[in-house]
Amino acid sequence: MKNIVIGVLLASLLVACASDEPPVGDLKKRGRAAGVPMSAAVDSAPGASVAVDTLNDQNGVSQTSESVAISAGATDQVAAAKAAAEEAALAATRAAEVQNAELEAARVAAAKAAAEEAALAAARAAEVQNAELEAARVAAARAAEVHSAELEAARVAAAKAAAEEAALAAARAAEVHSAELEAAKAAAAQAAADAAAAREAASAAAAREVANAAKVAAELEAVKASAAQAAAEASAAREAASTSAAREVANAAKVAAELEAVKASAAQAAAEASAAREAANVASAQNAAKANAARDAAKAAIAREVVAEDSLGVPSSLLAKRSIYYPIDMDAVPEQDKRTVQAHAKYLAEHQNRLVRLEGHADERGSSEYNLALGQRRADGVKKALLVGGAKENQIESVSYGEEKPMSTAHNEAAWSQNRRTDLNYNAK
Repeated sequence: MKNIVIGVLLASLLVACASDEPPVGDLKKRGRAAGVPMSAAVDSAPGASVAVDTLNDQNGVSQTSESVAISAGATDQVAAAKAAAEEAALAATRAAEVQNAELEAARVAAAKAAAEEAALAAARAAEVQNAELEAARVAAARAAEVHSAELEAARVAAAKAAAEEAALAAARAAEVHSAELEAAKAAAAQAAADAAAAREAASAAAAREVANAAKVAAELEAVKASAAQAAAEASAAREAASTSAAREVANAAKVAAELEAVKASAAQAAAEASAAREAANVASAQNAAKANAARDAAKAAIAREVVAEDSLGVPSSLLAKRSIYYPIDMDAVPEQDKRTVQAHAKYLAEHQNRLVRLEGHADERGSSEYNLALGQRRADGVKKALLVGGAKENQIESVSYGEEKPMSTAHNEAAWSQNRRTDLNYNAK
């Protein structure tokens, strides 16, 4: 690059010298002032300094010619001076042309040398640049190798760290899993304890249910005994009624006998007999009417009792229907069965010695506790309707069997509809 700059400066200097060439007149004056011959310009070498010397020499020649002409004479001197001047001017012109050609050749040579120097400098710079580039490539390759090695080491370190982190995480997960296992074991132990407590509670509840069932059975036996006692009392009442009717008949017979006696006595005393007969007839008529009424009442009571007893088994009677059926999850007496319940209420009101047990049932769907409660609500609903119809509290017992006594053991809606019921059991012992 330094050589290129030097070449450019030389070329610029040559151009500046060419542009600053002095005119011919000035060169002559310089030649005369310096006393240098103008002829030296032809024999000088190419270049700017040589041309200047040549001009000076030419100016010297002109000056000499002018001095000779002046000494020859004024006129001749003037003419000679003019001719010399013209010749000098022509020579100067030719010298200037030669000088310009030489300058142009010098410029071309300088430009060529500068170009060659610049090309050489450029080639050297390119070589230096290529060497620098090659060195840079080698350095980059070495740096890449070092970087690759560092990356590989970093990858190995990262893999090692990841492995250590995974191992640590696995250890922590194992610790958490162990803790969860311990918690699960504790929860399972607690659940087992709760289950045992629940079983104990269920056993206690079952024992209470058994005790309650035994109590209910005892109460039922007491009610049955009371019913038997009531039936015995009813039978005794019927027997008493029959005895009373017999006594009335006997009394009537006795009255008739007495009447005959009175009649015999009346025959003896007309006036007294007539009065006695009238009184006896009136009394006899009254007694006969009372006896007949008593007999008719006893017969009617017996007939009613027989008809009522038989109506429980008459297929066409409402009393023959002993089961009330319900829609799912309902416990109120359905509308279509209310007349049947009213008929049973009327029967119980008329026969207070009769007892009935209302047995509530449910289908198999739902829990046992729910079905027991639902069966009890159904039995209590029928009981309430019977009490409203005139039955007495001591004539009715209501129990629930839940799903334990199904009428049908199939598992479909038809079977379930038969199992949702309340039974009226008059034959319970």
